Parts: sequence; C-alpha cells; structure tokens
Amino acid sequence: MTTDNLIIIKGGAYNDIKKALRQWIDLYSKDLQDDLTFQIFKNGRGNHIIQADKKLDNDRFFYLVNYLNYPEDIKYKIEIEGYTTGKDNNQLKGKDLLVFISLTDKEYDNVLVTTSENENFKVDFGGKITETRDKRIFNYPTDLILKYPETININRKEIEHKEEKINEISIHKRFKILAIIAVSLTLIGIIINQIDPQIFRKFSFFLGMGIGVWFFLDYKMLQSDRHYLCSFGIAIGYFLFILTNNGEFNKSVLDYGALYPLTLLLVQKPARLIYKATLNREPVVDRPPPTFWDGVYMIILFFGFGVLPFLIIDSLTK
Repeated sequence: MTTDNLIIIKGGAYNDIKKALRQWIDLYSKDLQDDLTFQIFKNGRGNHIIQADKKLDNDRFFYLVNYLNYPEDIKYKIEIEGYTTGKDNNQLKGKDLLVFISLTDKEYDNVLVTTSENENFKVDFGGKITETRDKRIFNYPTDLILKYPETININRKEIEHKEEKINEISIHKRFKILAIIAVSLTLIGIIINQIDPQIFRKFSFFLGMGIGVWFFLDYKMLQSDRHYLCSFGIAIGYFLFILTNNGEFNKSVLDYGALYPLTLLLVQKPARLIYKATLNREPVVDRPPPTFWDGVYMIILFFGFGVLPFLIIDSLTK
C-alpha cells in the first residue's frame, strides 16, 4: 500500500465515514469507471483511513476529499488529509501532493494542495489552480494501522439496477398521485355536468388536455410497461366516459378532450420502440431537445397529441 490516493481522517464515527463514501460513489457513479475499489481502515479510536483506487484521477480524488469534509445529511467534525500524485498536465504533474480543506474555507468548492516541494496551491472545481497563502508543510503520513479493511467495489450493473429501482419507486408514487387527481376531477366533472353541461364541456376539455400533457411530459413513466398500460387504461376510461355522456362518436368528442391522451399513447409506444431499436437508447423529452432525434421524437408525440385526433374525427365522421 502506498500513499497514492490515500485519505486520512481524524474524527467522525466509522459508520458515518463509510456512509459519506458510499454517497459520493452513488453521486459520481456515472463518471467512475467500473471495478474501482475503495478500502476503509480503522486507524485507532476516532481515526480512519480510506485507500481509494489508484486509477482514480486527480479531479475525482479532489472531489472525494471535499465531499468527505462536507457530506450531505451527515453531521460530524473531522480533519481530513489526502495524499496522491499529480497526474494531469499542469504544475502539479509528477509531484507528491498533500490535499486538504482550509479551516477558513467558505466557498466549499475547492481543495488546497501542498506539493512535496512545499508549493501551496488552491484548486477550484472549475479547473483553476492558483497559489495560496494558506500554507502547510508536506509530510508523509506515519503510524498507519492498515489491517482488516472493509472493501467497497464499484459495480456499474449494481449501481444502475439500484438507480432504476429508485426511479421506479419515484415514478410509481407520482403516478398514483396524478392518477387519483385525474379520477377525482372526472368525478367532479360528473357533478358539474348535472349542474351546467356547457361548463362541463369546457371542464372536460381542459381535463383531457391535462391528462395528455401529463403523458407527454412524464416520458420516463411511459418507459415502464406497467405504467404505460395503466396510463392506457386511464385514457380508455376517460374516452368511454365522454363517449357515454355524449351518446355518439362525433366531432363534439374533441370539444371534451376525449381523444388527446389516447392518441398520444397510440403513437408513443411504436415511436419509442423504433427509436430504441435504431439508436439503442431511450428517447428524452426536454426543452430544448438534447439531440436532433429527440426533437424528431417530440414532434411525433405532438402529432399524436395535437393533430391525430382531428384526422381521426374527420375520417370517421364524413
């Protein structure tokens, strides 16, 4: 074991240090290469050592030291020092580095670095390196107890599976809330219809449009087959509700917004499958579109939402 990508921490509970490390790994999981390892050692009471993978680059190592000093939702008071070697093509390259956080730091987005030649620099996370008056003498660490480490391995498949599970739970909660709102508003519409049919027509139009906009914007929800089928059930249910109330299928169905959610879903499924088969990834609905093909996909969805209902009505009511 060498001092390359070594972190020494004084203070804090062991479980809190480990939790902070895991949080950082989760936070940067998309930027970290697969099969990196992190070892945590107990170095006596209230002292901890982390050996980060030697393949970790300087920027990520600096981020790690900073995050361990300022973890989210963990309260502790620690002193932290990191040891690494300058790998990037700058004034730190090839030098042994002592990395630490200033006791007077109020910016929270930088680290201080002392080289083995006792040069002192501030490295901010915008990539700027400047000399600093906050000086420290470089010394190699001593009296390290490096026995019985706990090892954390980065497995991208496990991380991606964990993220998918978290996203699925979040999507399901959101779906239940919005579905309850849609059903509740439909029931309110029944009451409104008994009082004033003209107001009901306007109310239903905006409700149908609202459901369609929900489906359009919540594109991640429609990536789940279960939620797509549930959404399709809502769209069919709303369409049948309006059709039953209207008594026949004619142009007034558009005035009630009955077709907008349904036609959007009818277009979305095949468009998404073609997109995935062609580009080998899920489409993204955002403004502005991330890529040209995402923009094309959004135009197709808009066609299904805003144009196709009129074409269907015109063709079936002639």
